[in-house]
Amino acid sequence: MKKPKFFLIFALSLSATGLAFAQARPVANITDVQAGRDKTIKITWEFPKKTDPKIEGIKIYRGSRPYSSSEEIDGDLPIAELGADQSSYADSPKANGSYFYAVVAVTQKGLYKIIIPGMNATTSGARPKIAAPAQEEAPKENAASKVDPSKLTESQKELYYADSKMRNAPLPNPGVLLGFDGGRTKMSGKAQASAKELGSKKERTPVPIKAPYFFEEDMFSPDGGDEYILFETLRAGLAPKKYAKSVELLQDFLSVHRNEETTNRAQFYLGQSYYFCKDYKNAIRHFLEVQDAFPELSKQWIDSSLDLLVID
Repeated sequence: MKKPKFFLIFALSLSATGLAFAQARPVANITDVQAGRDKTIKITWEFPKKTDPKIEGIKIYRGSRPYSSSEEIDGDLPIAELGADQSSYADSPKANGSYFYAVVAVTQKGLYKIIIPGMNATTSGARPKIAAPAQEEAPKENAASKVDPSKLTESQKELYYADSKMRNAPLPNPGVLLGFDGGRTKMSGKAQASAKELGSKKERTPVPIKAPYFFEEDMFSPDGGDEYILFETLRAGLAPKKYAKSVELLQDFLSVHRNEETTNRAQFYLGQSYYFCKDYKNAIRHFLEVQDAFPELSKQWIDSSLDLLVID
């Protein structure tokens, strides 16, 4: 007996944790950046265990500003070229300042030029612990430059101490000089509240959250197979807004070999789950997994994730 087909109504926001795939994009995840006592900055990263295309080398880029797009490394020479098995690098900048880094894979097909801020490109500057240059000693006082007290007028003597050094001149009170030092004017309570409100406001352009997207194939209950299991997975987690549970169910679903079309859709749903959970780095990772299958759709969600990653 065939199962009845039910229309599935979805409304969502989503949740997050990690999932290793058999093959992933060769995009690094920078896990640590530390300024050492030996005037170095150590960058540590990790790549997926299996990537397509295969990683053959690594290039490290350094800049005075964060890298936000692949075009920004076109004119830069890498500060280091490493083997594919390397997972850290100690940089030795020669001058003080804040430095930003990008870790980019070299694959069988060439440089894999994808920059994802907060993932394979740092968004916070690292400063090497370089000692400041020694300051020159102040010139010693020349005895010939001292003032001869016997040649000072009475009014000039008032300006000097006994050793002929100038007195420390206090800053004048503006109220006394202007003749209205009778009392300070206080702000009203309303004015103080308004000033506090203005000072606490931060101008920020809101970034709209994307609406949930579901493929037409998953809007009705299929007769069976991988499509039916995915439908039930979505209905148990994603549809009722049980997003943490949805992530677990989708991970379980993807842990078993499925047909390619169903696997791609499940990965896209998992990317949305990370997105709505504000775990934008992992959301981008999953959208990259299916960008060949859904190029325009993945690009929209990656762009939105990057915008929200900067603001969040």
